[in-house]
Amino acid sequence: MIPLSNALRAALAPLLTLVLLVACSSSGASDREGDWVEADMTVASDRILRQIATLALQKNGFPPGTEDQAAQTTVSSSWKVQLQPFKSEGTRAKAHVMYEEKGPRTWHVAVRVEKETNEELAKPLELSRAKWESGPDDKEAASRILRTMQTVFGREFELGPKISPTDAERIQGG
Repeated sequence: MIPLSNALRAALAPLLTLVLLVACSSSGASDREGDWVEADMTVASDRILRQIATLALQKNGFPPGTEDQAAQTTVSSSWKVQLQPFKSEGTRAKAHVMYEEKGPRTWHVAVRVEKETNEELAKPLELSRAKWESGPDDKEAASRILRTMQTVFGREFELGPKISPTDAERIQGG
């Protein structure tokens, strides 16, 4: 081992600490588990994004999840269960929508649908006896959820129709 002077150690310690902090804190799609479908969207606020994400999950057949995530940037559904009479054919799926602010009114949105199969052989139609094992994520379902959200956010929208000043006067006047 090469001996280091105390001055050199003192100079390298903060640099090494900084490198380790950056390496440990970096998070991106590659660091997340599973197959995520991603896109950038223009949305007025995180509250609206959260509401549309919840609506998109429900429109795609996923039951509502818990509401204890209000302070976080993730919306998750409950399990969508489809039991079948044969081993490995019954499935359950859970959808997750994560979002991160990139700039004013710009959000990076990622959607994942994790999928599990029921490996119970004796009574695969009994939910209480199900033996769930992880399977490949459902990227098609994740894409449908993201497309549902993009359909809403694909254009600017306002509450109510645009009314010309002439029509507004006519409506108010009677």
